[in-house]
Amino acid sequence: MLNYTSGSWSGFVVSRATHWIYNGILLICLMILPIFLMGCLASLSTQWSDNLMLAPDLEVTDQRLVDGNLETVAIALPPQKNKDRAFVIKFPQPQSIRRLIIHNQNLLMFSLEYLEPKTNKWEIAHSVRSRNFDRNGHLQTKFVIDRLRFTSSMIRIKVNRTIDDRIVTKTVVNPDDHVINVIKRTFAGRYAKFFRVLAPSLAAIREVEAYKLAQ
Repeated sequence: MLNYTSGSWSGFVVSRATHWIYNGILLICLMILPIFLMGCLASLSTQWSDNLMLAPDLEVTDQRLVDGNLETVAIALPPQKNKDRAFVIKFPQPQSIRRLIIHNQNLLMFSLEYLEPKTNKWEIAHSVRSRNFDRNGHLQTKFVIDRLRFTSSMIRIKVNRTIDDRIVTKTVVNPDDHVINVIKRTFAGRYAKFFRVLAPSLAAIREVEAYKLAQ
């Protein structure tokens, strides 16, 4: 009859538990690996159409957005009352967009939206909500947005922040002001409130490309 001491039994339990955990992790990795490899192969084998933005009869807010020239810069005016700061592109017929590339000039935060045909409302397909800089502190110059899946005759890039926007301090705000935050202070026994307000600049993009799956 085997005689286990408490120490040896504890060691045996720990050893078996470690063995089970290791096998479990290995099994999960073996299950995930084929899925990951299939995704990589699918991405590598994807065949894209020609750039849809170079097709004739496009309607755009600034023609330089789709002129095929990275040296030209398209601009969108600062937001005004009931008007967003946005680049809008209208196709002559609905397109099934799967991939979009933005050659950036000064955008920090923005959303890619499309006009939903069924509701005639703008829907968000992708959004960038963080500041994008490389290791050297330079602004990201290119956004490649994959895995899109929508069909629409109109898309827009709605700009929230650019690197050229300024933040100004006001004591009184207008109804159309975009307030970033509020600072409350007391000076000589008197309460004061200051508003940090976004002063938007022109938004700028060098070029936009759009693709669907090749037929």
